[in-house]
Amino acid sequence: MRRTLRTRIITRVVALSVTGSLLLGTALVILIVAVTGQRDASRTAFRSQEALTAGSQLEKSLITIENGLRGFVASGRERFLAPATQALRSYPAELRQLTRLLSDDPGQQRHARRIGEGIDDYVTLWARPLIALARTRLPSARSVVVTGGGRERLSAIRSAFARLFERERGVARAREERAEQRSSLAIAFGVGGLGLVFLVAAGIALYLSRAIVRPVLAVAQATGRLAEGELSARVPAEREDEIGDLARGFNTMADSLQRSQAELERSNRELEQFASVTSHDLQAPLSTISMYAELLERRHGSDLDGGTSLIDGIRGATQQARTLIRDLLEYSRAGRGRLRVEAVAIEAVVEHALEAVAGDIQEAGARVAVGPLPVVHAERTNLGRVFQNLVANAVKFRGERPPEVAIGAEREGPAWRFWVSDNGIGMDPQHAERIFEPFQRLHGEEDYAGTGIGLAVCARIVEQHGGRIWVTTNPGEGSVFSFTLPAREA
Repeated sequence: MRRTLRTRIITRVVALSVTGSLLLGTALVILIVAVTGQRDASRTAFRSQEALTAGSQLEKSLITIENGLRGFVASGRERFLAPATQALRSYPAELRQLTRLLSDDPGQQRHARRIGEGIDDYVTLWARPLIALARTRLPSARSVVVTGGGRERLSAIRSAFARLFERERGVARAREERAEQRSSLAIAFGVGGLGLVFLVAAGIALYLSRAIVRPVLAVAQATGRLAEGELSARVPAEREDEIGDLARGFNTMADSLQRSQAELERSNRELEQFASVTSHDLQAPLSTISMYAELLERRHGSDLDGGTSLIDGIRGATQQARTLIRDLLEYSRAGRGRLRVEAVAIEAVVEHALEAVAGDIQEAGARVAVGPLPVVHAERTNLGRVFQNLVANAVKFRGERPPEVAIGAEREGPAWRFWVSDNGIGMDPQHAERIFEPFQRLHGEEDYAGTGIGLAVCARIVEQHGGRIWVTTNPGEGSVFSFTLPAREA
């Protein structure tokens, strides 16, 4: 049932994109139609203005013919006839231009035809015959001009022009008003389409923010909390899409980590309990052996041949076993369990560590120099063990010179680097990593006592704090033990 109701995010995004594209396309089509109508209306209005201009030019040509004709008849000079002759040649083309510009209005076409017929009648029956007459019989032509009907014909044609112009001006005004309306409509559609685009884009952005970005950010934030150790972090997983799958996968991972953490803590508790019980159980027979050795020495020590040395050997072996058991218990506990981090002044930690090994320092005649040390977030007790073990080793592995130990720190990017340097016997650099493993000794126990666990304990504690530990050394040149801690200052 769950699968049948499932809707993929890609399907939603595609549907939103298609819807937005359709709305945008519709708005653009409407805008194009409105702009096209406005453009056509503007063209028709401009065409009316061209028609008025063409009519005025045709009327001007007609007047030029009349004036030239009268000037020629009155003076008999051909130069007065030149403009009229030019007008007689050009007016047919001007008449055709006017007729073409008025082709979309039947009423104006009728006016244009009447004007054309009147002009043809004027030219054919009056202008051209009068010119021919004036060239042969000028006085007769003058009498015809005085008594003829040229003015009446011209007046009728000009009246027709006046009616045509008046009608065309009305048409032009109507077309201009229509063009203005179409322009306003185009602007309105443009603004509306732009607003629609913004609304659709805002709606899609809001949907993506609420339906995709916000849930993904919630998972990212929960992942951050989980990485910081908050294993109870969970995210809502009610959705039936990829975000829901992501949330359910995250919650499953968190559940698994929480179970693993619980099992690990339980295993650590069991291991620590086992180590404690084992230590106690092993300590008991060792104490009994030591007690019997003491009792044997008291009762029969003087009677045994070489018995004192045997008893001393039993005591030494027993003490060595106790020390080994104690160090094993410390190693099993180091770096386990939850860190109890607090703001720690490293200077106070080092001072406490030096007090713990004060006897060894005094016995070796060592000098310890402590530089400026920061305040960091760490577990105080375990950090004290690190400094105590490192200082104890610096004093123990000494040469013929009195030990000189230096403790300091410096900032290296996101971490603090601490070091404990000495002028002791040093070691071969090829053993620099091996010495941090349990029970790894480079010298015999008869030369330097110990179990070889101290540096392994230091490595566990430093790694639990998120740092690392290493040594820089050469035989006979001393050693510099360094370790880092995250620079989360108080």
